[in-house]
Amino acid sequence: MEADEEEKLNHLQTLKAAIHFTVGRICEEVGAELGLTYHRKVIATLSEITCSQLEHYATDVEAFSNHARRTTVSTDDVKLLVRRNPQLAEHIKEMTDSMEETRKKKGKRGRKPKIKDPPEDNTEQTVIDD
Repeated sequence: MEADEEEKLNHLQTLKAAIHFTVGRICEEVGAELGLTYHRKVIATLSEITCSQLEHYATDVEAFSNHARRTTVSTDDVKLLVRRNPQLAEHIKEMTDSMEETRKKKGKRGRKPKIKDPPEDNTEQTVIDD
């Protein structure tokens, strides 16, 4: 059990490091455009706020899917999550519409059509005895 907890902690630290790195890159890009520099403590604070907010989002979408008696989070759960942010809700709607169009063009992904049972051969076989 202890190894499992250690693995989860390691995974969480890896995710937080990736978020910190990404926030730092975004700050660099925005800073270059605006002629600003961001202190390391500001980047660390933004990273912590981002991680905290993502944990809340994950808890919320999980609760939405559980309430709908589903075990998988769907796009409807995400739409429900962002309903109070009109710009983000519109962006998510556009993305899901685009995904649906792509899915319709490709057909059902990864599924092979069901093969019906082969028709029974009703022809008689003649056995010749010598």
